[in-house]
Amino acid sequence: MEKTNSYTYFGIGSKGEIGHRGLVAYESGIFNPDDITKLLGIQPFSSWNYGDIRKNGSKYLFSDWSAEKSTVGRLDIEAQCMETIKNLKNKISLLKEIKEQYDVHYVIMIVPSIYGEEKPLMSFNEEIIKFCYLTGTTIEVDMYVYPDEVESI
Repeated sequence: MEKTNSYTYFGIGSKGEIGHRGLVAYESGIFNPDDITKLLGIQPFSSWNYGDIRKNGSKYLFSDWSAEKSTVGRLDIEAQCMETIKNLKNKISLLKEIKEQYDVHYVIMIVPSIYGEEKPLMSFNEEIIKFCYLTGTTIEVDMYVYPDEVESI
């Protein structure tokens, strides 16, 4: 098959309330992503600040910072999570300070794209669980499932 793949990344986002406009950050959860980049010394692959303009012209009502994306081992989510947290494990005290300063949540996001019957292996070793426990990080899955073959019209 070879189409099925997955990737993981670490994200920091504003806590807030979900309403008719989507997520709206609590005032205490609004942060400048550049400050996070400077504190952690890690360059994000994606970030935005509260009030930045989206592609559709609306404004982001929360802040977000995403980094440490991993695609190692096309279907090995555990290896990807280990790669994602590799540069963060020695920054646990900094991550705790960021959480104290801002009302944010941490996530390891897993994004598998599954074609047909091929499935990625999803497991988490003690090191990943310990990192998540110590930092209050959740693990979320944003899964995309596609048929094995696309029917032509």
